[in-house]
Amino acid sequence: MICQKYVSTKVSAYFSKMNFRFFWVSFSLIMIGCSSPASEKSAVIDSSISHDANYNESIATLLQQAVDSPNNPSLQQKLFNSLDSAGLYSTAIQHLNLLLKNDSLNEQLWYQKGYFSERIKDTTAALQFYGYANKIYPTPRALLSMANLFAEKKDTAAIGICNNLLVMYPGKDYLPDVLFIKGVYYARIGNTIKATEYFDNCIYSNYRYLEAYMEKAFILYDKKQIQAALTIFATVLKLDPLYPDGYYWQAKCFEQIGKNDSAIINYQKALTLDSSLTEASLAIKKLN
Repeated sequence: MICQKYVSTKVSAYFSKMNFRFFWVSFSLIMIGCSSPASEKSAVIDSSISHDANYNESIATLLQQAVDSPNNPSLQQKLFNSLDSAGLYSTAIQHLNLLLKNDSLNEQLWYQKGYFSERIKDTTAALQFYGYANKIYPTPRALLSMANLFAEKKDTAAIGICNNLLVMYPGKDYLPDVLFIKGVYYARIGNTIKATEYFDNCIYSNYRYLEAYMEKAFILYDKKQIQAALTIFATVLKLDPLYPDGYYWQAKCFEQIGKNDSAIINYQKALTLDSSLTEASLAIKKLN
């Protein structure tokens, strides 16, 4: 379904980024293995990274500094955050490749490569890199990211990974995420009753789990139960008034029931909060 596919990328990014901060805790250890001279690294970046995309001078400078000073974890953090925000995912992957040449058994680096591969929509590569990370050292973030991708692909491996994760990491910390992913899997294979049950349990475990509300509403939207879906999207926006997807889908509901003025207002709010929502811009042009 179009509505599910649209937010699936948002959800995938959510799982990849939810523990992003932990990457930097051990980054100084990661960088110890990068012992090549700075001049040698500069030659590498000039030949393999600088051509990758049209980035501004500040990012170009930051990228060079990160190569010249690989043992500076805050600098590496700033670089990856900047590349992620600028959408320069291929550049980030190339920089990670440099680090992996010196530390190919580092789970953190493979995880990040999986994350950025996901951002360029290379699901096959992302699964491969998450797999490498989990072989070296299985962490909840890598396991959840991998399970979420399998769920989107309607692969039962998602269920197995979720079950194993709860055995490896008992307790309630990851229960909402596991319940959500299981819900996504059943939603994608068309078992909406079971999917809704998992989403409800996820929300019960964490009432602010916005993605679970959204997926519940998508099921209703696909069943043409627009008013019911609209109620859930409104709940999402009460929990987070700055959530662009909530406005986007609320707008789609208003459009479905013929309230075009309300639809335009909500599309505009969504676009204001997230300028990358080209679907909202196209919808506004269609309705005007």
